[in-house]
Amino acid sequence: MKKDPQKPTTLKDVAKAAQVDVSTVSRVLQNKGRVGDETRQRILDTVKRLGYQANPAARALKTSKSSTILMVVPQIENPIFASTIISAEIEARRIGYTLVVAYDGGGMGSDIIRDISRSNLIEGVIIASFDDDDKLRQTLASTDRPHVIINRVLPGDQNCIAIDTYEATRIGVQHLIDLGHRRIGHLAGRLGRFNGEMRRRGWADSMKSAGIEPESCLVAEAAYDPDMVPNAVDALLRADVTAIHAATLLTGAAAIARLHAVGKRIPDDVSVVTLHDDLLARVVFPQISTVELPADEMGKKAVQRLRSLIEGETDAFEGPLLLAPGSLIQRSSTIKSNS
Repeated sequence: MKKDPQKPTTLKDVAKAAQVDVSTVSRVLQNKGRVGDETRQRILDTVKRLGYQANPAARALKTSKSSTILMVVPQIENPIFASTIISAEIEARRIGYTLVVAYDGGGMGSDIIRDISRSNLIEGVIIASFDDDDKLRQTLASTDRPHVIINRVLPGDQNCIAIDTYEATRIGVQHLIDLGHRRIGHLAGRLGRFNGEMRRRGWADSMKSAGIEPESCLVAEAAYDPDMVPNAVDALLRADVTAIHAATLLTGAAAIARLHAVGKRIPDDVSVVTLHDDLLARVVFPQISTVELPADEMGKKAVQRLRSLIEGETDAFEGPLLLAPGSLIQRSSTIKSNS
């Protein structure tokens, strides 16, 4: 008897087509237990051919678990968080979990986690935060679910996955130095916080290594807010910068907009380099030189680590994970300085 094409493919259908037990298919899809490479590949090929998709609702009824992960982020519009969310959702779906994304724009992460946990069976939380360490700890204390922190390292917390933006900043600033720039401004993130300080130190250490004094007038804080960029860029222009290193792609694009508004030619008058490569870097004029950040890898690894925490598989963890940046991509926003 042929399978009804209107009915969704089940684990039993996959097992029959792959000529294995249902339990073997389940182990492969959950990446648990030992299954031979040939059998594993045959099952995965069959899953793809039949279009099988896990049914989280059915599994929740059977196991009293929802297989739902909550991700809380402070900016939806920030390209690095957008990239992270996309990769996390793809990975969650691949392993049979559902990702729910919540926006924490006002530092109300604890309330968000409590509210969503109250109405949904959340099994774990991935959280990104601009808050200080104490506020973040208060947020994490609002849930008894396993958690992974992304885009920063919280002292004393082993479940953190971040990007080495100190090194990424050094790469970007060194690029400007190699082009002959000496008056290099840093359009900073939130100073006094993890990423803001990582990037400020990367800028300062690169300057010092080149024998350039990292004067305080060359740093202007814009946090991660494009609305704060115009005043910050104006301050850097008063310091006679010939180049700007922006802490984020979003603020880098906003800096270019401000430079255009005040009549500066880019890169002839002021060169701009930033962090993270995304569509935004290629659609502004001029296109932005930037250092690649592995945001997609951060999202994927966050889901993988959280799944392991949920299922009690923590033996392989060695504390916080700091991901190395990628390469510099030079575009038309940077040019050799004549000064």
